[in-house]
Amino acid sequence: MAHRFLRDQEADAWERSDFPILCNSCLGDNPYTKNEFDKECKICTRPFTVFRWRPGRNARYKKTEICQTCSKLKNVCQVCVLDLEYGLPVQVRDSALAIDSSDSIPRSNVNREYFAEECDRRARMGIDYESSYGKAPPSNTIQKFQRTTPYYNRNRPPPCTFYARGICNRGVACPYPHEMPVTWELSRQNIKDRFYGVNDPVAAKLLKKAGEMPSLAPPGDESIKSLYIGGLDTRVTEQDLIDNFYSYGEIECINFLPSRPYAFVNYKTREGAEKAAEDLSNNLIIKGLRLKILWGKSQVQKAKFGSQDDEASRQVQPQPMSYFNIPPPPSANCYPSMDPQRMGALVPSQEGCSNGPSITSYTHQGMYHPY
Repeated sequence: MAHRFLRDQEADAWERSDFPILCNSCLGDNPYTKNEFDKECKICTRPFTVFRWRPGRNARYKKTEICQTCSKLKNVCQVCVLDLEYGLPVQVRDSALAIDSSDSIPRSNVNREYFAEECDRRARMGIDYESSYGKAPPSNTIQKFQRTTPYYNRNRPPPCTFYARGICNRGVACPYPHEMPVTWELSRQNIKDRFYGVNDPVAAKLLKKAGEMPSLAPPGDESIKSLYIGGLDTRVTEQDLIDNFYSYGEIECINFLPSRPYAFVNYKTREGAEKAAEDLSNNLIIKGLRLKILWGKSQVQKAKFGSQDDEASRQVQPQPMSYFNIPPPPSANCYPSMDPQRMGALVPSQEGCSNGPSITSYTHQGMYHPY
C-alpha cells in the first residue's frame, strides 16, 4: 500500500485542466460544470477532465469529447472537432494547405500513449510541437469557406424522439423541437474520421462545392476597369479598400460613400483590375465581413439601360380613365374682376372722353358700391 502514497500524482499523464479549448460557437454565454477524469478521450483513450455546459437558453447541453492534448495537436475544438481559427473540418484545412497529417499521430495503443506523454512533456517545458514549421500561408479555399461569425444553429437541441414515435405527452413544455428527424448523408459523422481528416462527409461536401464554385470572368469590353464591391457597412472605410486593392495595380479613384452598402474601385489599367478580380473573388474578407466583387459596367451600357428604364416606366404608367362614365367637373369661370394685376385699375368709361382726369369720367374696375 505504501507505493500508492509514494506515487507521483502527475506521472500518470492524465489530463488536469481548468478550462476547455473551445470555439465561440460551442462555448456560448453560460457557465460550465467541471468533472475530473469523468470519461476517456475519443482519440487517445486517456481519462481527461470533462466540461459540460449549456451554451444558450434554447440550446442543448454540450460536453468536451477529446482531451486538450489531442486538441492542441490538431488545433481543433474539443466539442465539434473543427479548426479553431477557420471553423472548417480538418480534411478541408489540410487539403487546402497541402498537409498530410493523417499519419502524424499513431493509432496503436502503446505508440499513442507514448506520443501523448511526449507532447505533454514538451508543453510543460515550453516547447512548441509545430514551431519548426512556422505559420502556414493563407489559402484561397480556406478564405472562401471560413466562418467569420459563430454559427449558433449548431447548438440547437435534436428533434424529440418521443414526438417522432407519437408518444410525447409534454406538449409545449418539451425542451426538444417537435419535428420529424431528417436522415441525409451528413447525419452519419464520426469523431475519429473528423479528427484524422479521412472519410468526413462535411469535408467532402465543402471540397466538392469549392470545385464547382464559378470564377469571375472579365467582360469583353476592354474599357471597363472598375470593380463593384458589395456588402459594406459602417465598419469598412475607404482606407480599408485601398489597403486590400492597391497591391494589384495603381488605383485611379474609389467611389465610396459611408451611407451606401457598396463602392466602386477604379483602376488605371485593365491588368490591375483583372488581377484583383481573380485573386479576391469569393474570398474578400474585411473586418469580418465577406464582401462581394463584380465587374462594373461601361458608361454606354449605363446610358442604354437608363433610357430603357425610363421608357419602361412611361409604358407602365396607367392612362387616366373615368369611373362609371362620370364627366369631370367643369372648370371655374374667370371674370375680368378676378385678375390680380388689374384689381382697382382705372379704365375710361364708354359715355365720353375728356382731356383731363375727372372723377365722374372714370370707374373703378372690379369695385361695386351699392350705395
